[in-house]
Amino acid sequence: MKNIAARAASLALGLTTLVSAVPELARAADPAPVVAAGHPELWVAHGPQGTLYLLGSFHLLRPGAQWEDARINKALNSADHVWFELTDFDDMALAQQIFVKYGLYDTPELSQHLDKKELDHLGTALGRHGMTIDQVQRLKPWAAALLLAQKELADDGFDGAQGVDLTLYHKALAAKKDVKGFETLDFQMGLLAHLDDHDGTSFLDETLDDDDEGTAKMSQLADAWLHGNEAALTADSVTEMKTDYPALYQKMLVDRNNSWLPRIEDMARAKGTTLVVVGAGHLVGPDGVVARLRAAGFDVQRVP
Repeated sequence: MKNIAARAASLALGLTTLVSAVPELARAADPAPVVAAGHPELWVAHGPQGTLYLLGSFHLLRPGAQWEDARINKALNSADHVWFELTDFDDMALAQQIFVKYGLYDTPELSQHLDKKELDHLGTALGRHGMTIDQVQRLKPWAAALLLAQKELADDGFDGAQGVDLTLYHKALAAKKDVKGFETLDFQMGLLAHLDDHDGTSFLDETLDDDDEGTAKMSQLADAWLHGNEAALTADSVTEMKTDYPALYQKMLVDRNNSWLPRIEDMARAKGTTLVVVGAGHLVGPDGVVARLRAAGFDVQRVP
């Protein structure tokens, strides 16, 4: 997926809340057709005292994506502990507060950070999604890029409310599971907040250049995920991102995997059953959690 902002949103669950965190910019998507039942990748590692399941999630899905099956239900029902990237990702009040903290200027000044060509390009892109420059004047360039990418996806039917994480999160809570998160919404929103005006503008420029490709690429990625096509998922997300945006790949994927791994290894050794649900891109590829666990000596197998 060439769209750099869409890549960022696909790898950080908290960043998918951006459109919902700015209600006046949200617009209902057209209903999407029902798709064929899928078979997402689910892994299992049996430790000396317990079992660890690893489910690669997809944060944004179209309505009708049929991904739940007996394997996933068994993993959730048997789990004593369920871990997600976050546990506060559906808190819209908190999302608004954090977005204001990181993504907004104190005054409407976005146009002052863009040249005329960039401003015209942004205006045209926003217009395709029913928005105007005036609506985004307080957004920093990186936040405008992320908003634009997510609006494009939302207008094409991709919805965080349909995502794997939110669905399983509420099921785990209803079943009174021990639910925990590796990160916080503040941390994930802050992943892009380090971008200064120059880097943020470059981030926006690349998003604008690829604005017409985002939904097609996301559709391909979602199809690869839904049907458990690990080779395509790795090529279209991990490998391509590592090649096109190595710094973003390191920050959004590798560094976070490194942070999670010690706890995941402890889960594999612990008593009881644990289900880990994180973005699919974090599990596949040479720097993915599955490969790293295998390198550490754990026997991790696909659940057929």
